[in-house]
Amino acid sequence: MPTLHEICQGLIGSYRLARLDRSGMSLFDTSAAGALRSFFAALLVLPSYILLFLLRQPEQLTTPPLDWIVVVETLAYVVSWTAYPVLMIWLTRFLDRGQRFTGFLAAYNWSAPIQMMVYLPVMAIAQAGILPDGLGESLTLAVTLGLLAYQWFITQVALDLPPSTSSALVLLDFILSMFISGYTEALLAL
Repeated sequence: MPTLHEICQGLIGSYRLARLDRSGMSLFDTSAAGALRSFFAALLVLPSYILLFLLRQPEQLTTPPLDWIVVVETLAYVVSWTAYPVLMIWLTRFLDRGQRFTGFLAAYNWSAPIQMMVYLPVMAIAQAGILPDGLGESLTLAVTLGLLAYQWFITQVALDLPPSTSSALVLLDFILSMFISGYTEALLAL
């Protein structure tokens, strides 16, 4: 479990990276133990993840049994936090960046609370129906693209990769995320 100081450093480092300040990387514990402790960010994001689920899927709460929803969403949450990092272990070695993996993982994980602080309010506004037709979707798309650019910057800085390679890795993460979401929705529809 990370200390309060490490949590604050991780969040400040992520905030700096969001401002395109490369020095944010210096605030992460890039050791293997620090990278593992960065998964604590999943606990910070969990309440927002639950709220996001409730915003997007209110009709599903009455279709499958609640215990099935909890099991499926819990497994999806764990898989969404682990699938890409596990894949990146191999990919960073393949790209001759294995020595930078733990720093990347720490930055990647600690960036999730920052991303959720931006994404959740936008989704709430879009789902509330208070915006004119199409504006909610446009706002959500703009924020999603901004968050993908943020992930691209983290990937490029943490792994010191060419822009095209960083883009490919972010695209892979996005596709994997969409696959997990789609599979989760299919399981909830059973």
